[in-house]
Amino acid sequence: MSTVIKIMRAFKKGRILVSYEIVINDPKQIMDERLDIYIKGFEGFEKVTIILETKCFYNINAPMNFSEATYWKSEAIYLSDASGVVSVNTSTSIGGDYLGVRDMGLFETLRPIEVVKQKRVIDLNRVQLKEKVTYQITALLANRIIAQESFDRWYKKESIQYMDIIKNAWQGRLFFEEPNNPRAAIIVLSGSDGGIEKAQNIAMLLSNYGFVTMAISYFGMRKQPSDLNQIPIESIEEALQYLKQLEFVDGFNIGIYGRSKGAELALLSLTKYSGLKCAVLNSPSDRVYEGLRGKMNAKHSSWTYEDKEVPYKPFRWIEVIKNKLFKIPMKDKTGIMELEKVKCPLLLISSFRDEVWNSFDAAMNILTKVNSLNKKLVLTTELGHMNTISYLPNTRYNNRSDKIYGEAIVSWKSTVSWFIEHLMKEHKTENVI
Repeated sequence: MSTVIKIMRAFKKGRILVSYEIVINDPKQIMDERLDIYIKGFEGFEKVTIILETKCFYNINAPMNFSEATYWKSEAIYLSDASGVVSVNTSTSIGGDYLGVRDMGLFETLRPIEVVKQKRVIDLNRVQLKEKVTYQITALLANRIIAQESFDRWYKKESIQYMDIIKNAWQGRLFFEEPNNPRAAIIVLSGSDGGIEKAQNIAMLLSNYGFVTMAISYFGMRKQPSDLNQIPIESIEEALQYLKQLEFVDGFNIGIYGRSKGAELALLSLTKYSGLKCAVLNSPSDRVYEGLRGKMNAKHSSWTYEDKEVPYKPFRWIEVIKNKLFKIPMKDKTGIMELEKVKCPLLLISSFRDEVWNSFDAAMNILTKVNSLNKKLVLTTELGHMNTISYLPNTRYNNRSDKIYGEAIVSWKSTVSWFIEHLMKEHKTENVI
């Protein structure tokens, strides 16, 4: 993978031959890392339009039926500095999709212009990795293209391999390098969308930091329940034992990451099993909620344990409305997990403005009751339930402030740092924060 792309274009400006150079400095070319883009050759304080486009982009924050062939686009009008340089990262945008100075603003404000729909793939061996994103950047001066270049970014390093695991109750996709010594591992669970797509892209990103990672589908794939209803939590224990028997995994240092319903499952697993070294729960719940059949209430628990339904909180619209409108928390204890049994280091990521459930009150209850000696809360004030990784567009919150993108960066960096601190024997965080 190259780290710097330079393209020189020459144009006549009157009788003078002017050369423009676009430089893309992307040392790691990984999706959760920042990069520098600048264009040289302008006069001082010229208005330059920069357009970023992609038709090869899997966005974790997009709806599940968005194909990676969906056309995304963003643009901004910048003022070149006194030296005739435009920097996407540090120059002031005076028009377009954002205003002011914003480090990765063009990437964060990408918008779906032409949506290409896709059908859900339920066979694991046919689920594509979608590990590469191809961008095109174009610079225009007075509506004339003066520089244009394409470049790639990746969800995983080229050296990272993968393999599929299909068991009776769960399916997984394992990401690993061939290490000299056993490495720490992370189990990754996504939310109520089911399947493995979102979990696998988070797992790929975490694998770049030296972990063996395993994305798990607990429902929604072929030979699995199609609905989030009475799912056996023993799948997590089985996945944990599977990782422990791999010769390239350090069985004493295995963590778990869960988001939304995946966080609910991860926390419930922590109350039953002691083999997990640490956890990150993103948009968590402190209780077990009713399962789903399609979009309808299942009248059963989301989970089972030892072939019995786990006690759950039934869904009631009146409670949701009271909480949304009047911030009245649920007073009953139905479905609350045995939080006192959780003892491992725990990072919670929640939001004041969670639009799905009250993850803030849940996080506060978890912090109060778990017996973890090391526990921490990352609280967002603008970003809601859909909080994934750095520098991705999040069209779900178009009506909220740009602060959501800064909060996503803090949340993701805190996630990576937590796993490095608690799973790796040598705590090297200089590449994270």
